Parts: sequence; C-alpha cells; structure tokens
Amino acid sequence: MNEFVAIDLPALIAALLALLACGTLGNWLVLRKEAMTGDAIAHAVLPGLVAGYLVAGTHSAPAMLGGAAVAGVAAVLLAGWVRRRTDLEPGAALGTVFTAFFALGVTLLETGGARQVDLDPGCVLFGALETMFVVRPEGATGVAGWLRGLPREVWTLAAAALAAVSFHCLFAKELALLAFDREHARTTGAAPRWLEHAMLCVTSMAIVASFEAVGSILVIALIACPSLIAAPHARSVGTRLALGLALGSVLATAGYLLAAHAPSVFGTAHALNAAGMIAMLLALAVPCSFGVRALVSRRSA
Repeated sequence: MNEFVAIDLPALIAALLALLACGTLGNWLVLRKEAMTGDAIAHAVLPGLVAGYLVAGTHSAPAMLGGAAVAGVAAVLLAGWVRRRTDLEPGAALGTVFTAFFALGVTLLETGGARQVDLDPGCVLFGALETMFVVRPEGATGVAGWLRGLPREVWTLAAAALAAVSFHCLFAKELALLAFDREHARTTGAAPRWLEHAMLCVTSMAIVASFEAVGSILVIALIACPSLIAAPHARSVGTRLALGLALGSVLATAGYLLAAHAPSVFGTAHALNAAGMIAMLLALAVPCSFGVRALVSRRSA
C-alpha cells in the first residue's frame, strides 16, 4: 500500500486531473464540432516549450509553460487567418498550421542546446506519468509530507482543472448558446466574441498543463473521447459532461492499473506506457458506446 501511495497514486491523480481539465472544456469543443482545435493546440505547444527553455536559458517551468501557451493560442489564431485568406476548409487550415508548428518543435528539440529541455519524441507523444512519484522533503511525515512531496505537474494540473471547472460553471449558459446557435448568440450579444477568446485561452491552459504529464496523444483523447462516449446516452449538456467525466475516470483508472501491472496481467516483461493504455481504452470506448446504444434501441423497438 505504501508503494502504491508513493508511486502509483500521484500518477493516477495527474491523469484524472488532466481528464477533468481537458474533458470539461473538450465537451464544449465537441458540441461546437471544433474538437480539432484541441488537437491543433496539443501539437502546437511543442515549439513554445522549447522556445521557453531557450529564452530562459534553463529548465524553467513558468517560462516553458508560458511559451507553450503562447504557441497554442498563436496556432489557432494563425489557422483562423489562413482560413480567412484562402479557400481552405477550417479543418485543412488547422491541419496545415499545427503540422508546421509540431514539425518546428521537433526540429528545435533535436538540434543544438534545445535537446537539453528534458523532452524527447517519446515523452512528447506519451508523456511522463511513470516518472511521477512522491519525494518527501527531509523530515516531512504524514499527509502534509506526502502533499509537499507531490510533483510540480500535479499542482499545475490541479490549477488547470480548477480553472476549467470554474469557467464552465460561470459561463455554461453562454457556452451552450455558442454551441447550438452561434450566430444568434453573437447577434444578440448573449455570448460576446471575447468569450470565445477566453474559451481558447482556458483550453490552451488546460492542454499546456496536461502536455508535459500525459503527452499529446492522451491530451487529444481526453478532449474528445469523454464527450463522445457519453453522447449516445445523454439527453442534456450537463448529463453529457457528468457521464463523460465519470466513465472517463473509470477508463483512465483501469488503463493506468493495466499498464502498471502489465507483467502480471498480460505476461509482459515490463510495465506498459500508462498514457498509451489510457488513450487506447478511451478510443475503443467510443464505438462501443454507440454500439451499446444501437443494441438497446433495437431491442426496445
């Protein structure tokens, strides 16, 4: 039990906080058919992380996270500009921009002093949940000592989750108007344009906070999958969000435990990547959820 509390619990908490932050905001992106925006931000933050390191000259969390946030917002704004100036569809514009940003980030990462950022392509894709464990300060004991020993990423994710939930609670009505009748919301002023920019900033914050811990692949899954899993069974926005987060939490916990205990469960030589396992379960759950709904409807017809 002590080993679980010190090694597994911090990583599991980080995964669940990332789910809460990304899933809460991702629900609105999916409703607005803009889930690709989250994908774009998740890929575009990499050059910002590296640039933050180069500017600060050290592995400074505030500088790197700030650079990542700027890069994420810049990618979405640039995609909007490209869409307005060309005949490209929104998805094509986003795909062009975030691919270029991600390629730039990988190039910076693999050249010169930027290689010292402590990120590698594997970490970028799959995160670093396996490296998150409690390191108690000397002389610290009990729950207080455990809290003081939590990795920085957990506290960053907690702040992002709090910001995401607070934003949802404060502007749920306006966000619903934007999701279901965007033109009416803009025309009447019920959901002003600044709210869309605020949504973009809060989403970028959640993705940036999650990126270092869980990697880009799981971030994308956390944005889209919980809402899609709940979609066939929910009759309201609130129910869809709550059900998606609840089912997502179960799947995230199961995925982490399966990955951590893969040698005894699957007979592998070592543990598997936790972020990859969670992303796989979330992705598989989407068609399964729609399949279950279709089966129930067929039987009740």
